[in-house]
Amino acid sequence: MNFKLRQLQGLLALARTGSFSRAAADSSMTQPAFSQMIRELETTLDVRLFDRTTRRVDLTDAGRTLVGLVQRPVDELADAWLDLRDVAAGTRGRIALALLPSAAFGFVTRALAAYQALHPLVQVTLREEQNDVLLQKVRDREVDFGIGILAGRDPELEATDLFVDELVAVLASGHPLAARTTLSWKAVAGEPLILLPRPSSVRQLVEASLARHRAAREPAFEVANMLTAASMARSGLGITVLPWLALAEMRQEGLEVRRIGVPRPLRRVSIVCRADRRPSPAASAFLALLEDGRTRFLPQALAAPAS
Repeated sequence: MNFKLRQLQGLLALARTGSFSRAAADSSMTQPAFSQMIRELETTLDVRLFDRTTRRVDLTDAGRTLVGLVQRPVDELADAWLDLRDVAAGTRGRIALALLPSAAFGFVTRALAAYQALHPLVQVTLREEQNDVLLQKVRDREVDFGIGILAGRDPELEATDLFVDELVAVLASGHPLAARTTLSWKAVAGEPLILLPRPSSVRQLVEASLARHRAAREPAFEVANMLTAASMARSGLGITVLPWLALAEMRQEGLEVRRIGVPRPLRRVSIVCRADRRPSPAASAFLALLEDGRTRFLPQALAAPAS
């Protein structure tokens, strides 16, 4: 049996209003076309759904039964259509993203707060990951996109640059090296080092820079958390090297921050997506907010577009 949704909506409108003229108007139809649609529904069902008089339109027993059966499904279809329209507009849906821990400290969380104020019905899942894991999650479609570092060409991924982050030396106030405005890599290597784990993009950049200056060495301490590294440096246990992006969000009392160079340890932080995957409307709106809102969400030193 072939029901048309519009016929069932017309049935409910006529049952609700008790008037062909009002039901036709509610259905954005002419009265003759609406009356024909109801007759076709009755013919399809081979049953009379309404008793018609010159003054009244009343449901028959069969009509009341059918209204009871179709009211909820028709309402749910209407709700589903509204939900789909919201998903297409980017005002409803789900986003999953993977990001560097340093990006989660302030940049992305501030952007997320602004996004959720605009799109409260979109559910956002954040996954802090080391860069290699982050990129693999994007490749495997476990997340919609990542905020990380794509070094070199990758046939599966494409990157849109957000900003250039700089690694800086962090040491205790009163440390002898604090008298210098800039530290060399050899000076950094001459102190006990407090470094993040080797899978970290920060650790990889530090080790590459030390090796370039023939100053490679193992750290005195390896810690999993940037807050721990800063705390140990504050206690005088050594020097750590951290991204400015994260350091701007930390309590810096008792610490000194010095630039390192030459060359300066820079890393380009980007939005990383699969090359063959178009972001959903909700994800696209979040990405646009990230790109357009750099001056609002980034520490001042990093707010200029990547170059």
